[in-house]
Amino acid sequence: MEKTVLSRQQLESASTADLLALADDYGIDIPDNLNRRILIGELLEIAQEQDSYKPENDVLINNEEVEMPEMLPRSYNETQICMLLRTPAWAFVFWDIREAELETLTEDDAFKNFFLHVAFFDTATADMPSDSFDIQISPSDREQYVFLPAGKKYVIINLKCAMEDQNPKVLAYTKRIEIPQESKAVTEMQPGKKVDMNPLIRLSGMEELARAHFMAHRQSFS
Repeated sequence: MEKTVLSRQQLESASTADLLALADDYGIDIPDNLNRRILIGELLEIAQEQDSYKPENDVLINNEEVEMPEMLPRSYNETQICMLLRTPAWAFVFWDIREAELETLTEDDAFKNFFLHVAFFDTATADMPSDSFDIQISPSDREQYVFLPAGKKYVIINLKCAMEDQNPKVLAYTKRIEIPQESKAVTEMQPGKKVDMNPLIRLSGMEELARAHFMAHRQSFS
């Protein structure tokens, strides 16, 4: 709607139909049998409000396209570690170490290495792990797939730094994640082991999948 300067004289000389149409343009709800003078007063009040309105901040619209980066930055310069379950048997872990902290640790004469400490728990609130193992990583590593042995229920992965003659320093740790429990018919199925397999499981191709998994990761079955 174009901005129109309204005056009382102009409105009083307009027909009632024109006043109603103008009120509709301004979004004024007109009840039945509204007094003409009241309608004119409403129109003048709204017109005055619109004339006096000034935005607090000017908004500049840039129609130029914003160039998006092709890849996310490798580091956000924050020490943290996250874990995602890819399957009940594999977790994907990724982490970052603040640049200043990384430099301080690696230049220390007592520095040995970084490692992931994978700890398993029997319950969601257990303080002591039921089992654990370590995976050594290099200072430049930022991600790792971790095999989760069958039968484990909860897992936490710590990012640690080993120092000579000192207890390992915990740099960051993941949330405690519950590991989905697989079917017993699947977890007990191993190549070379006779299992009374459900015909439906055999039809799914699980037997071939287990054999391929064994050939690629046979140390996991020991």
